[in-house]
Amino acid sequence: MKGKKINKWLFFPRFLIYFIIAYLLWHFTAPIANKALTFLGGNLVVLFDKVEFTKAIKAVGKYIVVAYEPAKEGKNLVLDYKGFTFNTVFLIALIMAVPNINYKLRLKILVLGLVILYPIQVSRLVIYIFNYYCQNIRRKDGTTIYPTFTHNAIGYANRVLIRIDGQIIPILIWASLFYYYKWHKVLMKKRKARTHRESK
Repeated sequence: MKGKKINKWLFFPRFLIYFIIAYLLWHFTAPIANKALTFLGGNLVVLFDKVEFTKAIKAVGKYIVVAYEPAKEGKNLVLDYKGFTFNTVFLIALIMAVPNINYKLRLKILVLGLVILYPIQVSRLVIYIFNYYCQNIRRKDGTTIYPTFTHNAIGYANRVLIRIDGQIIPILIWASLFYYYKWHKVLMKKRKARTHRESK
């Protein structure tokens, strides 16, 4: 019982240590992850851009550069990947901080968590770019480039994602995965025990 209490208190220092390690690794691998995000997200923006404002979306180091026409004051939209998808570091630190989990299972949860997080990051990128278009591009008569309903829906989705993307989404993914594997393990033990009794 005492050991369990100590392990619970170890979660916070472990989280801090792994957060720092994950941030340093993420800082140097951001350009690679940036290309993966831009590859799918950029193609989706071009696909859904019915008014064809998007000229190109490229990964340049730790930045995502969106060239669009007509650009406001002739400037491209530049996104800092590190600030844009901070949830990666948070999720890694959460998963690694949990004590008393064998590393094979921990690695499985980590990989699955990152796989779940990727489409969320792509969605955030796509919605962010279209929201930028809605806020900064107007037709010659002053109206928005998309219908009012679409314009409002994009703006609302962007506000929601900004609020929940950094901490809430990683916590939900982390808690769901550990809850699933915990109960999966319990159910497997019960199934084995039942099979063992029936075999006698």
